[in-house]
Amino acid sequence: MVRWKPTIAMLGVTILILQVASGCALCRKGRWGDPKMVAPCPEANPKAQYPFGIWCNPCDVTSLEAPATEAASISLATYEPPANPPSPFQLCAFEEEIEPRAAYQETSTNLGEEVIGKPVGRASSMPNLLRPDGEQIDTPAPQTVQKFSDPMFEPGPEFFQQDLAEGETLYMPSIREQPIPQTESADVQLRQAETYYAMAVDADKQLDESAMNMFLDAAIAAYRYLQLVPPQPKTTKATGRAWEVYHSSIARLIFIADKTGHIDQQVGIKLPVNGSYRIVEFEYINFQRTAADFDRWHVVGNYKSHYVLTQHKSPGLGVPLVVERIRDKNDRWYPDRLPFAATAILRPECEVEAFDATTEAAIPDGTHVEQVVARLELYDPKQSGDVELNCRQVPLAKDTTAPYAFLLSNTRGECSLEALHPMDNVEDRGLFIMEPHRKGKIPVVFVHGLLSAPYTWAGIANEIDSNPDLAARYEIWAFHYPTGAPFMETAAIMREQLHDLIQEMDPSGFDRDLRNVVLVGHSMGGLLSKLQVTDSANTLWEHVAFQPVNTLDADPKMSAYLRRMFYFNHSPSVGRVIFIGTPHQGSSYACGKLSHVSASLVHQSPYLVEAHKRLIEDNPAAFRKELRTRIPTSFDLVNPHSLLLEGIHRLPLTPGVPAHTIVGSGWWTIHDGQSDGVVPVSSARIPGVQTEIMVNSKHTHLNRDAGTVCEVLRILRVHGTRPAFAGIESEKR
Repeated sequence: MVRWKPTIAMLGVTILILQVASGCALCRKGRWGDPKMVAPCPEANPKAQYPFGIWCNPCDVTSLEAPATEAASISLATYEPPANPPSPFQLCAFEEEIEPRAAYQETSTNLGEEVIGKPVGRASSMPNLLRPDGEQIDTPAPQTVQKFSDPMFEPGPEFFQQDLAEGETLYMPSIREQPIPQTESADVQLRQAETYYAMAVDADKQLDESAMNMFLDAAIAAYRYLQLVPPQPKTTKATGRAWEVYHSSIARLIFIADKTGHIDQQVGIKLPVNGSYRIVEFEYINFQRTAADFDRWHVVGNYKSHYVLTQHKSPGLGVPLVVERIRDKNDRWYPDRLPFAATAILRPECEVEAFDATTEAAIPDGTHVEQVVARLELYDPKQSGDVELNCRQVPLAKDTTAPYAFLLSNTRGECSLEALHPMDNVEDRGLFIMEPHRKGKIPVVFVHGLLSAPYTWAGIANEIDSNPDLAARYEIWAFHYPTGAPFMETAAIMREQLHDLIQEMDPSGFDRDLRNVVLVGHSMGGLLSKLQVTDSANTLWEHVAFQPVNTLDADPKMSAYLRRMFYFNHSPSVGRVIFIGTPHQGSSYACGKLSHVSASLVHQSPYLVEAHKRLIEDNPAAFRKELRTRIPTSFDLVNPHSLLLEGIHRLPLTPGVPAHTIVGSGWWTIHDGQSDGVVPVSSARIPGVQTEIMVNSKHTHLNRDAGTVCEVLRILRVHGTRPAFAGIESEKR
C-alpha cells in the first residue's frame, strides 16, 4: 500500500497540471452581459399623458414567470369550449374579456346617458385562469358611462385618471393609429415615444408580455420623430433622446420576443393583440444565410475575454445582435452552436392602422387577423455599409467581435480527460465551417494544438472579420481533433474531409479561390498541416516497419487502414501553410513523467486495440517498437526519439506551396536553451520556408499573441493578392 501512495499522488498532480496547462475546464473563457437600457423620462407619466385607452391590472397568466396553476384549475391547453361557443377576444395581458361591440345591448335614457350591459343572450364562457377553482368570469354589472353631447369634446387625462386604483396601468395597445399629417410637430412623436417607453418599462418590470407592444409603439414613434427632424450640424438633446429610446425599445422587444417564443423565422415577430397579431416582418439584407439559420437571438451588451485582443465595434443606426444557429441532425460541416453577427433596424410601415378587435366585426371561430405594422431589417455587418435614414446616408451600427465573445462566454476549457478519450463526442470532431461559402473567398483552416480546442483561435478570427479587406477575401474554417486519437488517422481524416467539403461546395471545380486554402497550425496542429502538403511515398512506412505492407499477414480491413495512414499524396487544394510553435523535431518536455502518465491515460477504441493486438501477434517481427506498442498518438509524436516523427521531418514540402514559421522564444531551459516553454527554437524551425519570425511568448499563448496575429494578417494579405491556381490538379488516391 505504501508503494501506491506516490503513484496516486503523482497521478493527481499530473491531472491538475494538465488542466492548468490546457485551461481549467470549470472556467469560462469570457464574460457576457445583457445590454443596459436607458431610463424612462421621469416626466413621462403614462397615466397623465396618454389620453386614450382602458385601465386594468396586468394579467399574471401571460407574464414571463407566471406561477403554474394547480391541477384543479382550468388551463387554455386543456380547456374544451362548448358547442357553438361565442367569439370573445382576450386582450393580451389583460383580465378583461372584450366582446365585439355589436354583441352589446345599448339602452338610451332621457338623461343623455348610455348603459352598457351584458351581451345579448349569453354569458362569458372564458375560464378564469387566475382562480384555482376554475370559476368562470362573471360579466360585470351594468355601469353608467357619461355621454358627452359635444362631439368635439375630448376628455382630458384627469377624466381617465380619476378612477384608477393603485398599481393599475392605462394602456390600449390596439388603439387605431392614424397616418401622420405633414404638419404634425416632431415633438408630439417624441412625447408619444417617451410615454410608450415609460409604460413599456413599467410593464416589463412586472414581467408582462404586453410590454412588447409598448416597446414596438415606442420604437415606431421615435423613428417617426427622427424622420421629421431635419438634418442638423450637431445632435440636439431631443434627437439624442429619441435615438436612445429607439434603440433601447428595439433591443428589449427582440429580447422579450426571443425569450417568450414570439419569433417566427420565416415571418417575423408576432405580437398578440385582441385575438389578432401585429407582425414585425423580417427582411434579410446581404446575408448568405437563410432564415432557418436564425434560431436564437441575443442583444449585444457588455462582454470581455482575454482571448480577444480588440473589440471591434462602431456606433450607428441599428441594434447589434448575436444570432445563434443550432446544428440540425443533417448538418455535417457546422458546429453544434454557431454564433454570427447581425444588425437590426426597425422601420414602420406607411399608413398602417393597427387592428382593433373592439371596433371590428366578430371574427369567425378558428381564424385570426395578422397585420404587418413594421419591418425589421437584418443586415450582415461584414457585408453592409451605410444605410438610409430620412433621405440621407448614416453609418450602420456594427459589432463583429460580439459573436466570438459570446462563443467564449459559453465555452469551458477543453477538459484534458475528454481529449484523452477519442471515442467521446465524435460528432463534435472534424472540419467545421463558420459561415456558408461565398464565391471569391479563400478558406483559412485553423488547427489547434495538444490538449486544446478551436476557441483558442478567436483572437485571430476576430481580427480577420474586423478588417474589411480580409473579411471580403477570407472565410473561417476550423479542424477539431482529440489528442488521444491515432495521429496518422487524424491526418487522414483531415485530408479526406477537406477534399469532401470542397467537392461538395464546388462540384464543377470552377471556384479557384476555394482551392487556394491557407492552413494555420499551432503546436501539433502544425504537424497535421504539414501532412496535408507532403507526399509520403515509402518514407513513413519505412520508419515504423521492416517489411512492405503487402507482405503482412493481415485482414483486408487492417491492410486498408494502414495504407490510408502511411501512404498518401498532398492535398491539391492547399495553397499556403503557416506553422506556429510546431515541434518538428519533438520536445524534451514530452520525455518527462508528465508525458508518460498522460499517455498512459489515453483510451483508444476497443476494436482498434484488439485489431492492433492481432496484427502484432500475426507479424511478430514486422514492426518497430513504436508501432508494436500501439498505434502512435499525438503524445507519442512529440517525443524527440520518435522514429515516425523523424520520418515526418524528412518529408519535403510540396514545391509551389509557400510555408511560414512563427517561433516562440519567451522561455529558456538548460536542456533545450531558448524555447517557448514547451517547444525549443531548434525544433520549431524547418528548412524551406519563405519567412520566419521570433515572438517573445509562451507556447500556450503563442497563437493569440499580438505579434503572431500581426504576422498572420500580413501573410493573408500577401496570399490574397496571389493569383489562384491556374488549373485544378487531380488528386491521386
